[in-house]
Amino acid sequence: MNDVAGTINDPKILAVARSELAAGRPVALASLLSTKGSMPRHEGARMLGLSDGSYLGTVGGGNIEFIVQRRCGELLRAASAGGPTPASLEWMTHEKNAMACGGDALLAVRLLGAGDAAWVDDLARAVDSGEAAWLVEDWSDPSAPRVFVLCEGDGCDVPAWDEGRLRYAEPVGAEPVCYVFGGGHVGRALVPVLASVGFVVDVVDDREGVCDPANFPAARNVTCGAFEDLDSYTHITPRDYVVVLTHGHLGDAAVLERVLPHRPAYVGCIGSRRKAAFVRDALVERGIDRAAADAVHLPIGEDILAVTPAEIAVSIAAQIIRCRAELRPQKPHGKV
Repeated sequence: MNDVAGTINDPKILAVARSELAAGRPVALASLLSTKGSMPRHEGARMLGLSDGSYLGTVGGGNIEFIVQRRCGELLRAASAGGPTPASLEWMTHEKNAMACGGDALLAVRLLGAGDAAWVDDLARAVDSGEAAWLVEDWSDPSAPRVFVLCEGDGCDVPAWDEGRLRYAEPVGAEPVCYVFGGGHVGRALVPVLASVGFVVDVVDDREGVCDPANFPAARNVTCGAFEDLDSYTHITPRDYVVVLTHGHLGDAAVLERVLPHRPAYVGCIGSRRKAAFVRDALVERGIDRAAADAVHLPIGEDILAVTPAEIAVSIAAQIIRCRAELRPQKPHGKV
């Protein structure tokens, strides 16, 4: 399971789009750019319609998928006949899509041709290299939408549909990384759970005997290094998640002091409520903003009365999954 599956960040979708365009075959691209209420898929869901009649990806199934396939087929047939292939942008309300879940979706359908190869290539390079970037779709002229890729920091910081500007922005390229600082019993139990639900996991510990990749087969990287020097061997961004499970209060404080200025999407630290007050006060004394210190999930994890390392790992993973879901502009499962 992977959180990028079925999105424009999905390597399979990108690879097929590139190969079809390189072969001179048009590709129909259907996208959900915004959703309201309960929908099986949310903004960022993509589907490709190919000239051989096949489809890749999904926008959620049901009637809206039928509508998408029909529109993609119409565009591809028009392209084959040399006719006009206008793009379309339309809110598919519950009355139109007749989905049982009752939500609304902003559906964009357009034909990709030779003129789109440049941004598709730029996007593929960002995904292949792990470079953090943004895909921007400008629909201010719905009949001729413009798509381009921006580097991180070039004016985008919120993934969302802007109804006033008719513009959609989506983070692409680098997948969020969950950094697990501490490879003890809980860390070893946590890494495979996080990997199983689509997180890229890097493990860091300052003990050579613990930093054995054989102990963490599901991790992308396993690094042995001093926590005080973590900025020299990690690159933590606002997309990333941080779990602090070191073998002592000093290690926890050292990690928190250095990661919080990077504003990760999630920071959690193991410990008791008594430890929480001590650590937060210590962070403020070291120059960390009080709001940032208070935002640390400490004690870490959902309150499921976990006791064993395996149970604690499940509680932590559940909290991070919740955080990932709540960061999406429209919340899943009907939450608004």
